[in-house]
Amino acid sequence: MRGMGFSAQGQQQSDQCSMTVCTICRAPIRLSYFVILMVGYQLTQVALRHGQTSLPLWWELMQQVLEFTILYATVLCHEFGHGNMARRLGGEIDHILLWIFGGICFSTRQPTHDNRKILRDEFLIVAAGPMTHFFQAPAWGLVLCAVFFVCPQLDNTRPFFEHPGEAFLAALLPWGSGLAQVWMPLAFAGQWGSALLWSTVGVAIQLNVALFLFNVFFPMYPADGSKLLVTSLMFCCGVPARRAACILLCVTIPCGILFIGYSLMALSRGLSAGYGGTAAVNSISGFMGVMSLVEAYKIWELRKARRLHTHPLFQAARSWNRTERDVFGNVHRINVSDFDDDDPLHSNFRCKDLLCCRSEESSDRSCLSCCCPCLFGQRDAGQDLVSTRASTAATEEIRARRMQILAQVDMQASDRQRTVRDLVDSRAA
Repeated sequence: MRGMGFSAQGQQQSDQCSMTVCTICRAPIRLSYFVILMVGYQLTQVALRHGQTSLPLWWELMQQVLEFTILYATVLCHEFGHGNMARRLGGEIDHILLWIFGGICFSTRQPTHDNRKILRDEFLIVAAGPMTHFFQAPAWGLVLCAVFFVCPQLDNTRPFFEHPGEAFLAALLPWGSGLAQVWMPLAFAGQWGSALLWSTVGVAIQLNVALFLFNVFFPMYPADGSKLLVTSLMFCCGVPARRAACILLCVTIPCGILFIGYSLMALSRGLSAGYGGTAAVNSISGFMGVMSLVEAYKIWELRKARRLHTHPLFQAARSWNRTERDVFGNVHRINVSDFDDDDPLHSNFRCKDLLCCRSEESSDRSCLSCCCPCLFGQRDAGQDLVSTRASTAATEEIRARRMQILAQVDMQASDRQRTVRDLVDSRAA
């Protein structure tokens, strides 16, 4: 059962069932073999259903291929949002996996013992993915504006949309028909190119809105919404990790059950209508629900064992040091316990702590470098050399201070062990 979770399945897909297709901005892009099988199956179903409409087969196949291309291009931009923010904060992108459940960005974090920084960085990295849709959707809106004037609608005397803004607003509704009122008449009229452009742009805008709403407002772990919920509760509200995990379980389990129920309903309807294969592919959300419940069970087991700090989302559940009080005052000791802390994370939260996304080593302040550091955020060798020398000098200074303090402590300890006769002799000398 432990191998059925998102993390285990994603790692297994990346290691055993995927291939590297390209490298973008120094990040290898891996594609799961199951994505190729799924696309091939969908194209086969389109070919088998050909004849139900007067549209040519090549046009229907091209429309399906473009929809899959737009889908995974949007997911790739979303994952690069996570990865580029991780780079911005001192980490690096190992690779990005595109699989049937979307995408996974495997990235590293800057090593630190500061729990506030761990939570802050995690919040920023998670939020950077959905934020990319605020750039992608308007970009496709500009493309729609060009298509509006280059490929006019069929009825020029009374068009369905009077201006590009009206068409863009219609495409923003993910549950609506989008721009089908425009491209379907064009397709049946034989204007294949214009119909394909209208259809592709409409699907791209709807996909961005749908992915944003799902990732932010559907708190089923490991969706971005669940991670935003946990990190904001712990960082902004000071909620203990154990309580935040309990809240996460209370929202994840119903969402997982809802996904399973919806997929079973879709599969039942598809079987009754004679589209069993298509219904099985469309009910893939049921597998997402099952894997989400497995992840929830893992979190529950870690919470019960008081070892939530071993989970990537709850690293701040255990602090690296403890503050105790003895006869000499407050004493800071290394936390050698294997269990989570009982106390919440104490912090004076400020909004600028989240708005500032610079790492300690980063020298550039451009927003473009945060969105695409491979083009706008690279530093030259001279800057890297200066940064390395400054870091080395700071390390040597800290080491010298530490040795000075240790020498003073040793001297005080030796003075305590001296007898009265030794003190008298030292003063006489």
